[in-house]
Formats: sequence, C-alpha cells, structure tokens
Amino acid sequence: MADEWEELALTVPETLMQVGSGMEAVRKIQVAHRKIQERAAFVRNIRFGMPAATAMSLFDDPAPVGVCPTMTLEEARREISRGAVRHAMADHVFTRYTEHLGIQHEPPCTSRDTHYLDAIRITDKALVKISEAAWLAEAAKDAVDIAETFLPQTELKTEWALAAQDLAERADYEATQALEEVHNARHVIALEFFDAWTIVRRGRVRSAEIKEWRELALKAPGTLVLIGDAELKTLALIEAAASKFQKHVRLLREVRLGTPTATSVDNFADPDPEGVLATELLENARRGISKSAVRHAKTHHIFARYAASLGIQDDDEAYRSWDVKHQDAAGRMVAALKNVIDAVSDAEAAKDAVAMVGILPYQCPLWKSWALRAQNLTTFASVKAALAIIDVRQAREAFAMEFLRAWVILRRTGSLRLMDDSASLWSSSTPA
Repeated sequence: MADEWEELALTVPETLMQVGSGMEAVRKIQVAHRKIQERAAFVRNIRFGMPAATAMSLFDDPAPVGVCPTMTLEEARREISRGAVRHAMADHVFTRYTEHLGIQHEPPCTSRDTHYLDAIRITDKALVKISEAAWLAEAAKDAVDIAETFLPQTELKTEWALAAQDLAERADYEATQALEEVHNARHVIALEFFDAWTIVRRGRVRSAEIKEWRELALKAPGTLVLIGDAELKTLALIEAAASKFQKHVRLLREVRLGTPTATSVDNFADPDPEGVLATELLENARRGISKSAVRHAKTHHIFARYAASLGIQDDDEAYRSWDVKHQDAAGRMVAALKNVIDAVSDAEAAKDAVAMVGILPYQCPLWKSWALRAQNLTTFASVKAALAIIDVRQAREAFAMEFLRAWVILRRTGSLRLMDDSASLWSSSTPA
C-alpha cells in the first residue's frame, strides 16, 4: 500500500500543473468579459446622445457575434469546478502520502497545506464572482428587453436603459474580479506545485530509507529464533554446570562427615572424569548470553527505527506490547548474566577454600571452618546456576512472545509475506 500511495503522490505535481496552467476558463471569462464591456458601452452611449433604440439594438449581440456571455461564464464556472475537484483529489492523495511518511506536520508540508487552503478560498471567490457576473449580465439583458417595450424618447425607456447600464457595469466589475481571482488561484497553485515537488523528492528519499529499514526489520523474527536457539545451548551449558556443582556439594558434605580429604579434593576439580570444569561451562554460557544480548539489542534498534518510520510507536498497542516483551526478555538476560557471573565467582572462591582444606590438619578447627566455607560457597554457586537456568527459560519465553508481536506488526503493515506455517518457526525450536 505504501508503494501505491507513492505512485499516486508522484502524479500530484502534474495534476497541479494542469490545474494551475489551464487557460480555458480564463479564455472563456475574457471572452464573456469583453462582451459585457461592449454591452455596457453601448448602453452608456445613450447618455452621450446615441439614440436609445440604436444603442439597445447593438446591445443585443456585439462582437464576438453569437457568443452569449452568461453561457460562456457558465462554461468557465464548470471548467473551474472540474479543476477544483481534481485539486481536492490531489490534496487527499498527498495528505495520505505525507501521513504515511510521518512528515505531515513538517515544512514544506505545512506550507503546501496553507497554499492549498488559499487556493480553495480564492477559487471559491472566483466562482462566486463568475456567478454574480453572469446573473448581472442576464439582468442587464432583461432590463434592455423591458426598455425596448417603451416608446422612443420616453422617460421610462431612458430609466430602464440606465438600469441596464448599471447592471452591465456591475457585471463588468464582477467579471474583472473573477479574472483577478482566477489568476490569483493559479499563482497559489503554482506555489503549491513547487511545495509538492519538494515533498515528493524528499518523500522518495524517505521511502528509500523506510524500504531499507523494512528489509532489516524483516530479519527480526528470524533473528529472534536464532537467539532462542542460541539460548538453548546456553541453557544446556548452565544445566551441566549446575549438575557439577551439586556433585561438588555432595563431595564436600562427605569430606565433613569423614571421607578421606585427599580423595575428595582430587575429585572436586571435576567430578566427571575427563570432563570440563563447571566454571569453564559457565564462562562459555556467559559469552553466549552476552552475544545474544548484543544481537537482541540490535534487533530492537532496527525494529524500533522501522516502526518510527511508519509512525506506529508509543501510540500503537501492538508496538507497545512488542516493546514490553522485548524489555522483559532483555531484563531476564541481564539477570541470567549476573547469576552466571556470581556462580563463577562463588565457584572460584569455593575452589580456593577446598585448596585450604587440602593443606590443613584434618578435623582441626581451622580445617572445619574452611570445609564449611567451601561447602557453602559451592551451594551458593549451585543456587546461582539454578536461578540462571530459570532466567534463561523465562527469557526464551519472552523471546517467543516478542517474535509473535513482531510478526503481527510486520503482517499488519504489509511488510511480511510468510507461509501459513511461519509462526511454527519458534515452536519447532522450543522443546516441549
């Protein structure tokens, strides 16, 4: 639909040029005006000695012969009215176009609006003047017809002739005013044309920008799916680390209950033979969360810019819902990242405490203190890892809702042409 409005808007300057440069109405008014002036002159000559009968016979059809001024003025009025209709249609198209671009309250749109309203006002005045001129010209003709019913050189004949003169002169004045208003309207429409052309040029640049942001925004749902897949791997890493921490806690409990210290200390480093340390797993998870957070923030920036270009931000319910889900997902990722970092910190401190247990005399007071500290720190690390697991799962749920909201917005704005099963992209990557 956006491209259709742009195509229609491109026709507006041409329409304004045709409306503003059309000379047919001006020509018709000028012809009628000359006819009215000639008639007024013939009746006026009565006062300067021309016989009334002669003057009134010339009044009937002065040059150009066969032209009726009232009919000519009516043709001019219809011509101007048709132009006004085209002008109004062009304004409707341009108003919708500028609203689409979100620049309706920016110059030169405001200037164009002013010129459009001025053109309408002046055109209305011109139409009134044309109607007045036609009515007065017809009234002057009626006065002449009445005057011809009286005998020559009678007072009533002269009075009706003078009334005809007055009406013809008034018609002349109104026709002159109509011509002036038509020229004024053409001048204002010319100014509107230049404004419209400037807007079209600016709009094409804006449309290119919107198209660029739209192409980037179309990638947002897919990026959210990829982030969700990445967080699945992150979740697996944290769960593996949490499992190791639980084994660590059991080992330290056994140490405090009497299991040989050396055996437990050796097993504490990695309870699974030839496995990866829990802290290494968490470090990998931390890097994964950080990378996803950066991609998530970039996706938000792109989608927000696209929404802004369409003018559907804070005042749009769908956009607000999408933004809330984004903020929810971002907050969960931050919480997960903090818990992972805290778990690594506690695990490293527990490792140092276990090292002290390995070098102190067995069951001495200081040994017991360090053994308890090692167990507590490992328990804290296990709890932090468990909280991180919850955060990542909730973040993925928020990603899913954010994906759906973005998909709805893109579909609604006509930017997305997906298969009917596109919404299954997320569900297919989410474990039951």
